[in-house]
Amino acid sequence: MKNIRIIETGIDVSGVIEDLKNHPDDWESQKEIDHADSLLNHGWDYLPIGVLQLVIGGQMFEGQFIGDSEYCFPTPAYPNHLSMIDILMRRFIQFRRCGFLSMPVGGYVGKHIDEGTYYLTKDRYHFSILGRYRYMVGDEEAIIEPGTFFWFNNKLPHGAENVGDCTRIAFVVDVPHSKENP
Repeated sequence: MKNIRIIETGIDVSGVIEDLKNHPDDWESQKEIDHADSLLNHGWDYLPIGVLQLVIGGQMFEGQFIGDSEYCFPTPAYPNHLSMIDILMRRFIQFRRCGFLSMPVGGYVGKHIDEGTYYLTKDRYHFSILGRYRYMVGDEEAIIEPGTFFWFNNKLPHGAENVGDCTRIAFVVDVPHSKENP
């Protein structure tokens, strides 16, 4: 495949999961789940919903489209997730916007293209933390298991579907384009 490249599998994400469990309030939103949810089998007592950003984009001037801004800054959650930061720093010289994304069982994110000049000079990577999902880029697709690190071409239409039996948590990171990137 040329638009999805699996770089590494079997990454130990237990420290990342522990950091997430220790800082549930870092999620923008969360809700209670009943005890039948499979996340409880992983020691979770809540269901993270949505996005937990560690480095976020910002406007350099009022009215600027975030997709056209190079400005990035860490969120207050950044120091609570040093296990993920350690994984990043072992693979990249520098990184930019990044965060966790959750998706419920059966959830689907339709194909889209990341728009704006910011994305033109960035490579996009996923680290799969929890759950199994189908990732689609252009006419290619791959089934992603927990502990998988991969690159994909976010300049093409891409999307995801949770095909597992628990909430999917992925970590998405933008890295300045370089021949040194994995």
